[in-house]
Amino acid sequence: MFNTREIAYIIWGTLLLIILLFSGKNRSSITDLIKALFCKQFIYVYLIALTYLFLCVWILYKGKVWDASLVKDTVMWFLFVALPLMYNATKINSFKKFVKQVVRPLVAFSVIFEYIFGLYTFNWWIEILMVPIAVFIGGMLAFSERKPEHRQVHKLMNGVFIFLGLISLAAVIVHLFYHYTDYLNRSTLIQFVMPLFLSLMFVPLLYGIAMFTHYETAFVALKRQFRLPGVYKYAMFKAMLRFHGDLEGMERWKRMVFSKNLQTREEVGEAITLVKTLQDAEQNPHTVNEGLGWSPYQVKDLLVSRGIETPDYRNIMDEEFCAISFPFKLTDDPIFSDTITYMVLGEQLVATELHLGLKVYNGTVDNSLSLMQLLQCSEMLYQNVFGEHLPGKIKEAIIKAKNTVSNNTLAKLSVKKDLWTNQTKGYSVDFTITHIRHRL
Repeated sequence: MFNTREIAYIIWGTLLLIILLFSGKNRSSITDLIKALFCKQFIYVYLIALTYLFLCVWILYKGKVWDASLVKDTVMWFLFVALPLMYNATKINSFKKFVKQVVRPLVAFSVIFEYIFGLYTFNWWIEILMVPIAVFIGGMLAFSERKPEHRQVHKLMNGVFIFLGLISLAAVIVHLFYHYTDYLNRSTLIQFVMPLFLSLMFVPLLYGIAMFTHYETAFVALKRQFRLPGVYKYAMFKAMLRFHGDLEGMERWKRMVFSKNLQTREEVGEAITLVKTLQDAEQNPHTVNEGLGWSPYQVKDLLVSRGIETPDYRNIMDEEFCAISFPFKLTDDPIFSDTITYMVLGEQLVATELHLGLKVYNGTVDNSLSLMQLLQCSEMLYQNVFGEHLPGKIKEAIIKAKNTVSNNTLAKLSVKKDLWTNQTKGYSVDFTITHIRHRL
């Protein structure tokens, strides 16, 4: 019933469970984990998921893509592919994240484990050795990915993981080449395609879980925000009516409610309309006359190729709009890394100021590399906006971290250095492009 790989998982899983059960501290942790996993809310989700799974299996059975010989494969797919991604779906707040963190892993896991490596397994002793090696590499990858100072370790472990995966894949391909006739039958074909069909059919349920969790969390927070119950109920109704499955739009509207402290029905409706308008503008960026400024939805992504990404262009105050990137780290220091931040400022339809800011936390050492990276980003930004090289005067000011001002026909260019009052003599260097209209 079980192949050598599954037997290896069972052996190691049983040993791990025995060790945990014989440790008093771990035993209490397991009890708490079981209670958390089988709380009332989760049981409802499990029942819905199992009902949905039975429905999918019934459809596949009617379509002659499933039979009783696939019971074990279906159970394994649900426990080790679908169930973990159900937990992951509860953390999603945008469709892009859903595709990246749920849909792609769902299909990839099904393809890798069910289609390729499930077709051929190695001898039992090789499988038993592979499990702890895979767990060790996976643990090192997860741990090193969270800590910038372990970037080299992450690269090494990722390389080892890819290398071992290629070796395993090569072994499977060689085996299939010499024994391909063993797999040219209907049962193998069904085993091959069944997990993919299940994965594709499970996507709507996973997105429904993401929607429910996101809306529930948002409404709990909003209930504390609105002072009048009537406004809260109106906000819930309007949000569900206008956003439907748009998790990202719902998140942007929620941030606007808190940042502007909206309290009336009119303000709630206007905020939803504004979010929808901004989303439409992002999907179809308009052309802006160069005499007025730049399209914010075009200039905010000019540095993506360098790893500097800005989130949505949002209303921060009255008629002011802004998009600010996350600080881009230039060094491996986990706390005091030099960073570059990109910011776009302007009105709803027109950006009038582009700002690149470098923060140097230790001015007592050589910072030429950080200044050089600021120069490279400034050069890329200027070329993308104006189609020409950055003026030499501005380049020199950035490299030497000194103040200067220059102009072209459309904008004012400035470099400004601010010294900090700290022991390490840290400082910031800002390169700003301000549209000439802003000076009228």
